[in-house]
Amino acid sequence: MRLFAMAYSLTCYALAVTVLVALILFIEGLILPVTINQPSPLSPQLPVLPAILANVALIAFWGLQHSVMADTRFKAWWTQFVHPAIERSTFILFTTLSTTALMLFWSPIPITLWDTSGTPLALVLCAGYFFGWAVLLFATFLINHFHLFGLEQAYRFLSQTQSKKATFVTPLLYRIVRHPMMTGILVSLWCVPHMTVGRLVFNLAMTAYILIGTRHEEDTLVAELGEEYEAYRRSTPMLLPRFKARKPRGSMVAG
Repeated sequence: MRLFAMAYSLTCYALAVTVLVALILFIEGLILPVTINQPSPLSPQLPVLPAILANVALIAFWGLQHSVMADTRFKAWWTQFVHPAIERSTFILFTTLSTTALMLFWSPIPITLWDTSGTPLALVLCAGYFFGWAVLLFATFLINHFHLFGLEQAYRFLSQTQSKKATFVTPLLYRIVRHPMMTGILVSLWCVPHMTVGRLVFNLAMTAYILIGTRHEEDTLVAELGEEYEAYRRSTPMLLPRFKARKPRGSMVAG
């Protein structure tokens, strides 16, 4: 069982990384034959309005799977049937499957709203797109990347060691915003060299999910951490950095 749990978690991690890379390319319309503007063989051929509704439903299903399985009440019930050592990896697996379904059943709406291709602005926006994903990845390592993806839990089970007691910390990016992973995703979503109606629908729906999902996560964190998190919430913005002008050193105020 211990070896199986470790192998299972490694497999889920590998699948997750593969699908994440595919999603990054899918959204930006790079390399892959199936993109946000290029249909897969499973994509329904729909007029514009039904396609918009179908795509919003796909994202709602994706968000529902993610939010329900991440909920502490669901976890308490779910771990009666799934060993705690592979619960997180199973969540990652289901998220991977729902993300794959999102890409395969997406209905492209390739009506161009703007296109900066071939201009310096396109290079800036493309750089911003990948920068956002880099922020997301970096933020996972600032806390515990391997715990987030379920590998640490399986390794602890395999080695029969106890996890260290979780402590509330705010390393680097977490001192600037409370949810830097979500900030990174928002940056990548809205750095768009070629905006189509389909991409706009994707961006708006995902942005709405991020705002709603982050609020829900905040409620959970407040319930778990109490005043410690409340103080953090008062001092640190949720998604957008707060820039304050610094007073020059040595400045004096007249009395």
